[in-house]
Amino acid sequence: MGHVVVGIDGSEPSLRALAKAIEEAVLRRADLHVLHAVDMSPALLHLPDDVTVDTRDLVNEHHAKVWEAAQPLLEEAGIVVTRVDRDGSPGRALVDYCAQIDAELVVVGTRGRGWVTNLLLGSTAQDVVNRAGCDLLLVR
Repeated sequence: MGHVVVGIDGSEPSLRALAKAIEEAVLRRADLHVLHAVDMSPALLHLPDDVTVDTRDLVNEHHAKVWEAAQPLLEEAGIVVTRVDRDGSPGRALVDYCAQIDAELVVVGTRGRGWVTNLLLGSTAQDVVNRAGCDLLLVR
């Protein structure tokens, strides 16, 4: 059985990519792996008034919000879904994970939550296009 991997960040384009990845996994009779990556280095921030913020807590909160946004689609999928949380660059995390599991297809939205919202192709999608070793499906 093959593997379809999709990257999500909670944005509308990434949720459209998730819906398309579910369709592809069903058509291919493949397992679906849904990956969310956050590029934030672990750190403790010491702020005024004895306030300390652990960036790991912020990352965990972000993961939870993204999975909450994806939950309705995942519940309706009717297939086996593997959820994957990664640290680091989303594009690199997707490409590395696809290589690790020998994915047959990676699905990404053309744009997500990145700062480059006015370009034709977002930075994560561009990174995956340039580096993926498997077939790629870009979703608008």
